[in-house]
Amino acid sequence: MVKYIDIADDIREKIIEQTYTYGQKLPYEYVLCVTYHCNKETMKKALDILVKEGLIVRRRGAGTFVKDYDPSNDDVLKKGDRYGVGLTGKYQGFYRIRSEVVEFSVIPSDLEISKKLQIEEGSFVYHVIRARYLEEIPYVLEIIYMPISVIANLRLENVSNSIYAYIEDELGLKIQSSHKTITGELSTPLEQQYLELSEKEPFFQVEKVSYLSSGVIFEYSLNRYHYNQFEENTVTVHY
Repeated sequence: MVKYIDIADDIREKIIEQTYTYGQKLPYEYVLCVTYHCNKETMKKALDILVKEGLIVRRRGAGTFVKDYDPSNDDVLKKGDRYGVGLTGKYQGFYRIRSEVVEFSVIPSDLEISKKLQIEEGSFVYHVIRARYLEEIPYVLEIIYMPISVIANLRLENVSNSIYAYIEDELGLKIQSSHKTITGELSTPLEQQYLELSEKEPFFQVEKVSYLSSGVIFEYSLNRYHYNQFEENTVTVHY
C-alpha cells in the first residue's frame, strides 16, 4: 500500500482509539515525519486525507488538532464497516428495501460535476438516478455521479442493489468519508413523482462528496428526501 495511506490509517486508528483525544494538538509535522520515517510531502498527503475526512483541522499559526470523533457517526467509518453509510447497510434486516432505477447512463462531465469530482471537464462519469423505498414508502431520490476511471464496470444489477457493496466487495476499494451540505428546496415534477410530493411541497437535499481511503473522490450525489422522512444528527464541539 502507498506510504501516505498507511500513515493516515495509523493516525486515524489512534484518533478512534483516543490515543489522540478530542481537541488535542498533534505532534509537529517534522516530529511525525521522523516517527513515520517519511518526508514532508508524504506526511502532507496523509494529513490531507484526515482533513478531508473531518478528523483533524489545521489552525493557522497554531498547528493541527484532532476534531470530535463519534464512532456512531456514519461519516467516519470504522474498518470492516465501510458501506454502512449506504441505505442497504443502514437498514437491511430491519426494513424491506427496494430501488427503482430511473436513469443509468455514461455521460461526459460538465464544468460543475468535474469540479465536484476533481476531474477534467468532459471526463466520462456514470449518471444514476434511482428512487429508494422502505416498505414501499418513498424514502429518497438519489442523483449520483461517479467517474468511470475510479469505479470500473458498474452494472445495472449493482445500481439496482447496493453500489457501495459493489465498490468494497467486488472492486476491493475502501470507502472512507463524505462531506455533506444540506438545503431545503421546493419540489419539481421529478420529486413529485418519486417522493409523492404535491406541487410546492418542500424536500430536503443532501449534497454529498464522498472519498475513498486514498483521498480520491469517487462520488458526487444529490440525495433528496421527503420532508417527513428526513433526519440528520450532528455533534458540535467548541474548543
